[in-house]
Amino acid sequence: MFKIGEFSKLSNTTIRALHYYEEKGLLIPHVINPETNYRYYSAEQLRTINKIKLLQEMGMSLDTISEILSVQDLSVLNYHYQLRQQELAKELDSTKQKLALLEKLQSTLTSGKKLENYNVTLKEFPKCKVMSLRKSIPTYDDESLLWQQLYQQSLDQKVKLTTPPAGMTIYHDLEFKEQDYDVEVQSNVIGDYANQNEVTYFERDSFTAATVTFNGSFDQMADVTEAIALWLETHHCLTNGVMFNIPIVSPAHDPNPENWVTESGFVITNIAK
Repeated sequence: MFKIGEFSKLSNTTIRALHYYEEKGLLIPHVINPETNYRYYSAEQLRTINKIKLLQEMGMSLDTISEILSVQDLSVLNYHYQLRQQELAKELDSTKQKLALLEKLQSTLTSGKKLENYNVTLKEFPKCKVMSLRKSIPTYDDESLLWQQLYQQSLDQKVKLTTPPAGMTIYHDLEFKEQDYDVEVQSNVIGDYANQNEVTYFERDSFTAATVTFNGSFDQMADVTEAIALWLETHHCLTNGVMFNIPIVSPAHDPNPENWVTESGFVITNIAK
């Protein structure tokens, strides 16, 4: 057997850590002298300490390690290993997202991109007749399905659209959500039509909005909304939280994101005098 100092050297583990493992019940000394309180470890316990350290390197908690060491059931061991594998996979995804964000920030620095590049305009939208479809969708990518349904309904009812076509996507959620978004798509129409198949027709009221027209993919939406927020704050304007996008050149028109043109805006509820 080995004294705690000798075992510390053999296992590359500090004496303080050995005491902590003992306190947690992970590694109890093979013998404790009742008179001197000296602790002695066996050579076989080197295998245990190595396993503890390996599991710690995998990011497992000491409670989980204690459970793993106390059972011999392979199904329990496999459960903990699979669970940690799933956790690591999520951490990897999170790390990749952070890396992508860091690369974006670096790109912003090297390109000299500034929020001033987004020109915010106060714009009046007159009242108009629209056909509308409003639904809850799992992800923003599903917005295209709403447009497809709206377009199909326009064909079925032989709806006369304005020239050029004027579409708008309205995001009704007043707080951040991770899924199930309240989204409405609208197209300007000429004439009156009966509501059918979840599509409604009505006259949209006029409104005022602070908008930005930008080129490129939607990856820059955070910069766009920040530019609008700064403008609203500077001009002491309030918004009802409703955001909208007007596709000028959309993915349906051109699959290349570099060619997309979008007008984004927030409805304003007051105009500072």
